[in-house]
Amino acid sequence: MGYWLKKLTYLVISLAGITFIIAWLLLSSSMLSGPRAGLTEWLLSRETGQTIEINGGVEIDLGLALQVSVRELRVPSGLANDVVLAEVTSLGFDMALVDLIKGQIRLSNLILDGASIVLSVDKDGTASWPAPDKQSETAKVSTTSGKTDVIKTVSGILSDHRIQLSNSGVIYRNARNGFEFDLHLSQLALSRPSASAPIELRGEGSLNGQNLSLTGDFPSDQPFKAGLSFEKIRLDLAGTPDAKGYEVGFKVSLDAAIDDLKQLQDILLLNDVLEGTGQAAAELVYAEGEMFVGDAGADISLIGGQSIVLVRTLGASGHPGDAIMDTTIRLYPENDEPGPTTTRRELKLVKVYMQLANRIDDVPLRKMVIATNGFVIDTAGVGPPPITVSGISRSSGGLLRLGGVALRLGPSVSPFVVLQGAISNALELDQVDVRGDLSLPIASLLAPELFQNSDVLGKIVGGFQLTGNKDRLSLSELNVISDGTDFWQLKVNGSVGDILTLNDIDMELAADVASGADLLSALDLEPIETGALQLAAKLTSQAEDWNALANIVVSTSELDFDVSLDANDPHPIVRGSVTSDVIKVEHIRDITAAALQINRLGDLEKAAPKAPEEVASVEQLDPELGDTGPFRDVSLLPLGRAILLSGMDLEIGIDMRKIEGDKGTTSLKSNLTLDSNKAQIGPVKFAYGGGSFNLTGVIDLKENPEVLKVIGSTRGWDFGKIMQAIHFKKSVSGVLSASFDVSGHHRSVQDFLKTAQGGATVSMKKGSIETQLLNIAGLGVLPWLFSKQKGDRAPIVCMRAPLQIVNGRIASKQVVVETDMVQIVVYGNVDLGKKTLDIHGQPRRIGKPLSRSPWPFSVSGALSNPKVKLKDGPRKVRRSDGASTMPKHRKPCIPDILQLQ
Repeated sequence: MGYWLKKLTYLVISLAGITFIIAWLLLSSSMLSGPRAGLTEWLLSRETGQTIEINGGVEIDLGLALQVSVRELRVPSGLANDVVLAEVTSLGFDMALVDLIKGQIRLSNLILDGASIVLSVDKDGTASWPAPDKQSETAKVSTTSGKTDVIKTVSGILSDHRIQLSNSGVIYRNARNGFEFDLHLSQLALSRPSASAPIELRGEGSLNGQNLSLTGDFPSDQPFKAGLSFEKIRLDLAGTPDAKGYEVGFKVSLDAAIDDLKQLQDILLLNDVLEGTGQAAAELVYAEGEMFVGDAGADISLIGGQSIVLVRTLGASGHPGDAIMDTTIRLYPENDEPGPTTTRRELKLVKVYMQLANRIDDVPLRKMVIATNGFVIDTAGVGPPPITVSGISRSSGGLLRLGGVALRLGPSVSPFVVLQGAISNALELDQVDVRGDLSLPIASLLAPELFQNSDVLGKIVGGFQLTGNKDRLSLSELNVISDGTDFWQLKVNGSVGDILTLNDIDMELAADVASGADLLSALDLEPIETGALQLAAKLTSQAEDWNALANIVVSTSELDFDVSLDANDPHPIVRGSVTSDVIKVEHIRDITAAALQINRLGDLEKAAPKAPEEVASVEQLDPELGDTGPFRDVSLLPLGRAILLSGMDLEIGIDMRKIEGDKGTTSLKSNLTLDSNKAQIGPVKFAYGGGSFNLTGVIDLKENPEVLKVIGSTRGWDFGKIMQAIHFKKSVSGVLSASFDVSGHHRSVQDFLKTAQGGATVSMKKGSIETQLLNIAGLGVLPWLFSKQKGDRAPIVCMRAPLQIVNGRIASKQVVVETDMVQIVVYGNVDLGKKTLDIHGQPRRIGKPLSRSPWPFSVSGALSNPKVKLKDGPRKVRRSDGASTMPKHRKPCIPDILQLQ
């Protein structure tokens, strides 16, 4: 028995020795490096899920923990064997022998040197790394705990071990968007000395040539902090777990400070064209199995004063579907914005504000405000975002490209301008290529407040192309027509070489109005029978030479405009002519009346109820109520006044060769001049139907640019015809003459009347008045009062009215009307602004100014419906100087009391 036991002991020792020698040979001998490499390849492939190749051999040191050292490790891409996904110069790790015997593979103390990982995406979107197994991916995300697997894994690996990298890096290249990132880590250490100690992260390296450092401390189930810093950029992370741990929920806040945008552009391999600073903050939230972004914001300020502010806030519910995104883009510092302008030449874009609101179980809302220093476009309601950007990429030359840009201007449901295209150099607003589609209510161009979204006159629809940059933007392929209306037809086409400076223009316009009366009726204005109208115009400019041609036809009347400008002239002057071979007085009258009706839209617009100028939040909008209207805060002058104040010099000749009317024909020649000091039309001289005009209009652009001064005279006009023209039904007659020197604001006829200042003298001779009219006023009860003989008409020998005008109020104390027997002296005033009058008259026998007036009267009230009142006459009057004798040669139409000697 002892013998066999001894032999068995020798046999076990021998077998153990042979096993040890075989294990030693397998793990340490250079003769078996190939099998060791194969075994290690299998082991690492199983652990990482990737194909692993080892070309430099494997060394293993025996002990309670196997210390494995691998040289020249290679991970091929899953797409092609000749494409390398990763290469490692040397890899070392420990593996417990006990775990190996039990079949439990756990790697620890990983040390990598010279690791190089190359990730790429080709133009077809195919990635160089193999796609994850769909089955395992599905299983992975089938439970909510899958989203925290990384935290658990890192915590488990680092329970008592460490990971250390040196001279390693990751390169990412995407051929589809052009972005490249070259991350080089000179050293990186991720360690945890014990299960109770926090995970520590320390690293140094560079990203696309910009030096960086990494720090982080991650206590188990406790708040953590981490940071990434460059020379001019700092990113700080702070995480807070749920009370039940990171597996249940957490919140991570990110704060970024950019002291110099140049370094950010260098990191992104973009041309450093922007100078300024930036700040950003965001929250990443994991709760109830969902990962989403919470409150976030960014603020970029450029050295020129421009800024972009983004703010995202969650609603009271805290749900990711209940959030508001505010975007504010400023082109000027908030405290140094350009003041309101009245001219289009000084028009500047000041600010763009956009707000998008998602609402739980409801439609999203949007708001957009485009503010210039001449007007504001304010829209809100239900619809797609006003601005969308997609296809962001980087060119090989370091340009940031926006492959898909869409901008919608106007009401959210039906924007009137939609721009879609690409910007190949977004940071410098260069290489713009955008297609524009236009659909705008025509009536809104006439009176935005009245016809914000009205299709009463149809729409102008069409398209155009915009190309260029912020310094020169070209408009081409412009084709616009009217649509949805029978009132008129409009067609515009052409191009503009630079719409920013309005150079190199080639535009044509044609408009046909079938009936002026129908057009005015559609606008709720008084219809004027103008008949059909046609307009054809062409505007061209080449370099500094401008030319404009226009032709207006109304029935048989025709008017031609020909204007040119040479901007190379040291003192450029707009020269041209307004000519007509034949034009009818009735057409001039009808077109003038129609223009006055169109001008009424401005007054109606002022009287219309105003929509609220500001909407505090899109949450307050009711989508069922529709938009309030896009236009507000308009300071731009009407085009005519804007031309007057544009600073251009004008020399325009007016030549109406033949003016036809019921009373014969005439002609008219005049000039319109405009320079830096004044604008003047006239002298205008013409005679027609026995009457004549001689007047001059002047605006002092230097001292009083708002005021028009009209000087001149007129004579020979039939008073009866004039009264008939204004539908006065009683019979009157006489020949009128007048001289005047009046000034007033020229914004409109109404403004001129309300602000008129100056004087005028109106006179009439060879007149008569229906005696029935006098009887109605109570002035014909005594026949001798007006005429020696009874009859149906009383003669008016003369009338003279010297008038003083102050702020639209016409006053006089010496208005005189004389018959062959009676002189009536009238005094009082007419207020054109308030449209009221208050006048008093005293009739007396000619040559008897000191006698008692038998029937003094007053006329007062509204001009449209005055009240006539008779009153008892005064006692005899006298002159303060005692004069009481009429001169031998009495002057007609001068108050007799002033002629006494």
